[in-house]
Amino acid sequence: MTTTIDVSLLRRSTSDGVPRIPVMRADWHDDPVIALDGAVPYLVAPAARDPHRRPDGRRPIPNAQLTELRRMERTGIRFDEIAIAHELDADGAVSSLLPMLSRGPVTCSDEVARLVVGPAPEHPGVSRAVRALDLVAGGVSAVGSAARARLEARLDPIVFGVVGVGEAPRDGAPAIWFPLVAWRW
Repeated sequence: MTTTIDVSLLRRSTSDGVPRIPVMRADWHDDPVIALDGAVPYLVAPAARDPHRRPDGRRPIPNAQLTELRRMERTGIRFDEIAIAHELDADGAVSSLLPMLSRGPVTCSDEVARLVVGPAPEHPGVSRAVRALDLVAGGVSAVGSAARARLEARLDPIVFGVVGVGEAPRDGAPAIWFPLVAWRW
């Protein structure tokens, strides 16, 4: 099923026209969506259907970004929905879908979402330990170098706060998306 998503960035401005808060306008979807942003494929899903969501409901988020999300929560900022976008490896499992995605975004099942996103990354502390191992070995540790290459291949997740236009977001309706935090694994 093809859907339309307008991912052009909008900007809220101060009275003198200076951009303050980057936002984007895109349709909300209850199902995960795979889309291209230029040549870069992304999977965007409601937080409740995030492929990296563990059975206990938690997600792997680095401490700095988790701290920022908690800080925002304490300020009282509220959104209708939370969504998570995962940058996908164009040479990975999504590669066979690229011709179809060039015609527009597609919704997918949770199983397909897990397949194209891949397994949840290890705790961010693991990457620090791998870098330390590589440093101790003079930058030539085979174990450290291989693990570092695997970790550096992890791509960008972005957490969005989503507000419906005129009402709470509903499937296929336009919404305003506020990027909250992002990181590179």
